[in-house]
Amino acid sequence: MLLACRVVEPQTSDDDSITGVSGTGTSTGSTGTSSSTDADPTSSSDASADMTTGPVKDVGADDWDLPPYCGALDIVLTVEQTSPTRTQMAYHVAYELPAAIEQRLPGWSVHYLHVPGVSPAFGTTCTDCLEDGACAQYPDFPCENFGPCEWETGAGLMWRAIDEKCIAGPRRYVDAAVDDASSIMHCMWKGGLNSGSWGALAPALASVSPALTKPDGCNAGFLRDDAFLLPVIISHGYPTIDGDPHVWATSLADAKGGDMTAVVPVAILDPQTDPGNPPGCQEGQGDKTNGYHELVQQFPVGVIGDLCQPFTPPILEAIDHIAQVCKAGEVPD
Repeated sequence: MLLACRVVEPQTSDDDSITGVSGTGTSTGSTGTSSSTDADPTSSSDASADMTTGPVKDVGADDWDLPPYCGALDIVLTVEQTSPTRTQMAYHVAYELPAAIEQRLPGWSVHYLHVPGVSPAFGTTCTDCLEDGACAQYPDFPCENFGPCEWETGAGLMWRAIDEKCIAGPRRYVDAAVDDASSIMHCMWKGGLNSGSWGALAPALASVSPALTKPDGCNAGFLRDDAFLLPVIISHGYPTIDGDPHVWATSLADAKGGDMTAVVPVAILDPQTDPGNPPGCQEGQGDKTNGYHELVQQFPVGVIGDLCQPFTPPILEAIDHIAQVCKAGEVPD
């Protein structure tokens, strides 16, 4: 099997590809290495049969099948909840991304999981809701509207605020096939900001962990065996958890049965890396430990984006890589 594991370059041609993949946005930068690896379609997650489409078949010369994972894409958007995050750019993602993905991967089944970049989403606010059903600190807090997942690190966001729900439930992710997918995403982008705290890596790793993706987990049904995994981390800080980039990368790859080629990470970061220098467009210290950079570099292909620039292009750069992998599929013997 040919998997084009390499540095992702901007594609500008309109050549026919997998059921019409064409064009790409402007690249903001990438990182990767050259290798060739056979993909393992197994995964440790449990997915409902009605939540998956399987590989796109009968495309290309001599009626060949596409490589594993082609036909479905699971996107985790972990947005650090920090007030300096550029909300206008974030809103653009919600409106631009679904249409751009449909153009590049027409007919694919796409899931979006929006994860608050703080652990957990509600922090320590009203945790007594879980045991007492009432909040002593804020008596008007509507505990009856929230379940345990609202206080679970890595659980998909459903609420813009305590009085505005973006996803009706019970599932905590958005299926791109629904008519109002972009409106739901826009609602969640607005809710995923302005908490004044940061530390996006822990929620990103937890979101695809067995504990949260099992059949009765908070993110049940999101992660599928036959889908590429696209984790997107948006942060103006640096990893704040124990471990090292290899361990973190292994945790992400475990969601795909250990197959590194099935995961294409994107980290959109504050370019400021020296706390002694004036800050960049944000007020954070940037990835001064290089933790996010090194995490992305663990994978055959990954993309680093600039938080001071629009968020959509680096995400689409990663998606263009996936499109090219599927376009280059293998003709069976």
